Amino acid sequence: MEREIFLRSVPLFAELEDRHIHALSAMLAERRYRKGSVVFFEGDPGDALFIVSQGAVKIYRVAEDGREKTLAILRDGDIFGEMALLDEEPRSAIAECLEPTTLYALHRKEFLAFLANNPSMAIHIIKVLCGRLRRANAQVMDVVFRDVKSRIVRTLLDLSQRHGIPCRAGVRIDLKLTHQELASLVGTARETVTRILAEFQDTGFLTVDGRHLVIRDREALESLAVS
Repeated sequence: MEREIFLRSVPLFAELEDRHIHALSAMLAERRYRKGSVVFFEGDPGDALFIVSQGAVKIYRVAEDGREKTLAILRDGDIFGEMALLDEEPRSAIAECLEPTTLYALHRKEFLAFLANNPSMAIHIIKVLCGRLRRANAQVMDVVFRDVKSRIVRTLLDLSQRHGIPCRAGVRIDLKLTHQELASLVGTARETVTRILAEFQDTGFLTVDGRHLVIRDREALESLAVS
């Protein structure tokens, strides 16, 4: 029953009938990972998709010179790994746990059978993939046409929208990100992120609560994003 309640909270499955939710919950295999554990590497065979039950997962790629580019940070209710299930190609990125994480795995055979019995589910999968393609396109456009400060601002706004929790000071980003991890997400150097975050703190746009960033003045940041 606990799994079924959780699946109801996942947008991808929210509109399924109770009998389908029940059937799906029986197919899921629970996996637990420590902080820093790798769920899969780029090039691994794609035999399962994953749903984040609790924790945080970073999806990233590594260039030949060793630099990392973070593609996404996923939290409770997010899915990943579905591309390799659909096209049967190897994994296209690395998935690493940023904190102790519990995942539900759904293997290819069960997943494809479930799709065959639930055609409407395919539409939701397409929507998920389209959303990720749009975000990837936006990242490309940012790198080409925006300066580093604007990219950092847009990343902070996106993180606050996806992972933000209202608090007394503003909106707290519920991710413990190092400056290096944020730099990897933006596509710049750690020193640049450190300098610009210090500037934003001096102007009162944000504060730091432990390793959590708190957006104090969203409107001011939004004005920088479009300037």
